[in-house]
Amino acid sequence: MSGSRFIRAALVGLSALSVSACVSLLPESEPVSVYRLSAPQPVELTGDHWTVVEIDVPNAPRGLSGDQIAIMRNGSSLAYIAGARWISPAPRLLQSLVIDTFNANNAQLAPTRADDGVRADYELRLDMQEFEAIYDRGEGVAPLIRVRISARLVAEQGRQFAGARVVTAEARATNNRTSDIVAAFDDAAQAASREIADWTASRAAALAN
Repeated sequence: MSGSRFIRAALVGLSALSVSACVSLLPESEPVSVYRLSAPQPVELTGDHWTVVEIDVPNAPRGLSGDQIAIMRNGSSLAYIAGARWISPAPRLLQSLVIDTFNANNAQLAPTRADDGVRADYELRLDMQEFEAIYDRGEGVAPLIRVRISARLVAEQGRQFAGARVVTAEARATNNRTSDIVAAFDDAAQAASREIADWTASRAAALAN
């Protein structure tokens, strides 16, 4: 993108590199720490009859579609934590967490990916609307993590719309440090994933009756 200018943003305990159009490129020589979200303990699927739910990779706006850890400054300026990355692009990270949550919390539902090649009863379509640390109290104070996901459930038989819901979860970091911010991301993302899994299970049960 021609004409873009890199802007260095200094934060207490954090530094972020931002560029116009909400895209950030960190210097290749800069050391990078890689973070993942923790996964709940799975349970074994038992029995012969499962409701199979195909969980799509969430759609995400351009600024949230990479592996950078996003922060929001001044209510509108998106930047990224320098020297820190997610282990995979954020939408795939969230997809894996939702699948793990289904495996842990809803033994009656069997989550799959599109490339598993399994015929599903439902398709769960997700839009990742927010997945960022918000400096709502100033740049020197621990930020609020907000995860906002739009979920739509489609029954594969007849391609019928089965329901929709928007889930929002928040958690405040205990300190303005990268490790504490990631821990708050973990709390918020897991809360949102549990709500999505529970809602999907309730909708599938209601439609089965």
